[in-house]
Amino acid sequence: MLSALENHVMKLRFHIPSLPSDMASTSSDVRRYTWKKQSNSVVDEKLPILHMNHKFLRSSVFTELQEAFEELNTKLKHCLLCFAVVPENEIVKRRLLIDWWVGERLVDSPATEEVADEILMELMAKGFIEPVKQRHKLVADRFKMQPRVRCVVIMLAQDAGLFDYDFNGNPTANSSLCSRLFLLKAEDGSLEQILSSSRNFDPEKLQTLFNFNEPFPDWRLESLLKVNNDNIVDWFSKMKNVNVLYLGRWQSSGEHHIEVESIDFLKGLMNMKYLRLLSLQGISRINELPKSVCKLTNLRILDLKACHNLEELPDGVDLLRQLTRLDISECYLLDGIPKGLAHLSKLEVLKGFLIGNLKSGGRSCTLEDLIGLERLSNLSINTSSRDFPTEEELHALSKLEALRKLGIAWGMKQENAVPKPAGTANSDNSGQYAGASRPTRRLSKRILSLPKTRDPETLELPTKLEKLKLQCLPHRLSPNWLIPRKLKSLKKLYIRGGELESLVQTQKGNDEWTVKILHLKYLDKFNMDWEALHKSFPNLIFLEKFKCGNLTSYRCDSYGVWQKP
Repeated sequence: MLSALENHVMKLRFHIPSLPSDMASTSSDVRRYTWKKQSNSVVDEKLPILHMNHKFLRSSVFTELQEAFEELNTKLKHCLLCFAVVPENEIVKRRLLIDWWVGERLVDSPATEEVADEILMELMAKGFIEPVKQRHKLVADRFKMQPRVRCVVIMLAQDAGLFDYDFNGNPTANSSLCSRLFLLKAEDGSLEQILSSSRNFDPEKLQTLFNFNEPFPDWRLESLLKVNNDNIVDWFSKMKNVNVLYLGRWQSSGEHHIEVESIDFLKGLMNMKYLRLLSLQGISRINELPKSVCKLTNLRILDLKACHNLEELPDGVDLLRQLTRLDISECYLLDGIPKGLAHLSKLEVLKGFLIGNLKSGGRSCTLEDLIGLERLSNLSINTSSRDFPTEEELHALSKLEALRKLGIAWGMKQENAVPKPAGTANSDNSGQYAGASRPTRRLSKRILSLPKTRDPETLELPTKLEKLKLQCLPHRLSPNWLIPRKLKSLKKLYIRGGELESLVQTQKGNDEWTVKILHLKYLDKFNMDWEALHKSFPNLIFLEKFKCGNLTSYRCDSYGVWQKP
């Protein structure tokens, strides 16, 4: 297989020194990883072209970083070089890195998240990347790379034949040795220059097609292919060895608009039998997926997040037997999920599962259908029923024994929707459950206002849940499934919007939560005083409150954050 051959070639490249021996550093291990604290005049030059500057290549900064790089194993080297694609000063999400590494076959085990976190920890320890701290998060899930480090990584990526770059440090497809192609806006050069650099690219060699910053990816590809009188469907059908097809949005901000003229180009997916990652995140005007998607039998990750025009999934989704992660969150027009989803036995993460009065009726997948997914550990649900979860739904949820993370968002009427802060279209303040606080017309019509029902005392959520996110909770008091003695493994609790007034039940007021991290947002009616909260949450180490008008006595800083001393 082409990817296996490429890995062998890369291993050889990694073991071939790229610099003369007289450039080797004699720095100690302690000094080697504190390079970023040094002051070196050479790094004050124009950073985008430092990787082409001979003075910089002979600096101590470069040699120390190169030595640190040589100490990494082949997998870690490859993982690090993926950062070379990220533009200067860009913040990159942990999720993107993990998905990409899975696509590149760098991380492929039952403990994907744990292995990826170990890789990130080692790269941070070596000084290659830095965590980006956010006040409302105890643990960073975003990272950045200093410009000087990126210059070194760019050169190393070129040496390894992984990527090629122009004079300004932007990825290109100039090198016949590279098997990765990037879609770029024609800002730093004419369209003709971009076309000429890619016209001879062989699609069968392609391992990765990545949308760097192109808002109209199908139009860009059509423009590239017209040079050789080719068309996008035929060209895609020749990409028989591609592992990663990332056409959607990858940036941390939701400000990057992407749209396609039609979905015809997706018909060319049929021959991509090695494709592991397909991302169409945030692409507008995709109202359906063609049946060719169902032929991606090796697909691990399907990212359809924020495809706002998507109305249905293909019935043949059950053929994606290798799928481990499906994200259909923020797909506001989606009406139902094919029952074939229940046959995806390797599925571990399912974002945006729909429950409620769906037009698809009995043809749509239900929670009971998911019981057979023994590996499902992360599930988020959007529901238009205020009575969710019913007895039957609680029973089905309790059968998902592998579930560790659960999110539930209840749809509410437009006038009662949680207010959304300006400029947070895809920020963490809006979260992946933002669809519930911004219902579309279709969703608003489905919303019910039935009287509340009593949840049976014996029914409960999965007892091994560690993280629970609730949005627009339509209960004034904690329902019977939201009590400490039924959630003894819970470590993180997020509640955003809704009618909740307290987390203490009068009958079981002495129950204590095991929760360590608590987030409370947009809870206008929540009125639990500081002492009562700490009595109920004795293990609390981190608390965030935001737009909770009655919680003025809480000992939080100006950002609404409290941390245990």
